[in-house]
Amino acid sequence: EFVPHGAKDIRAFVIGDRVVAAMLRVSNTWKTNIWRGATPLPLEVTEEVEDVAVRAAKTIGCEVAGVDIMETERGLLVNEINSQPGWKGLQSTTQVNIAGEIAEHVISRARD
Repeated sequence: EFVPHGAKDIRAFVIGDRVVAAMLRVSNTWKTNIWRGATPLPLEVTEEVEDVAVRAAKTIGCEVAGVDIMETERGLLVNEINSQPGWKGLQSTTQVNIAGEIAEHVISRARD
């Protein structure tokens, strides 16, 4: 099903039970991948985005995931869950040390 989304979407980076960073990706086409030329913009994470992203990642058993979310007339819709997400655009846009966040999570889980 094609879902109109205004050539933009949200990438929420989930680690464990939280979204550590998110960005809005704006494109000239329906494809909003950064490597395809979309522009990344910083985005403050709302409770709704965090809830949708974390639930989506947990549903498929991912502790680390890039969850792509579209804002539509029907509300927030998950478009894709990436179990091996890239974070170059996200890290440069948000200034969050994604690798450091992943490392901290792994160390914390190892201690549990």
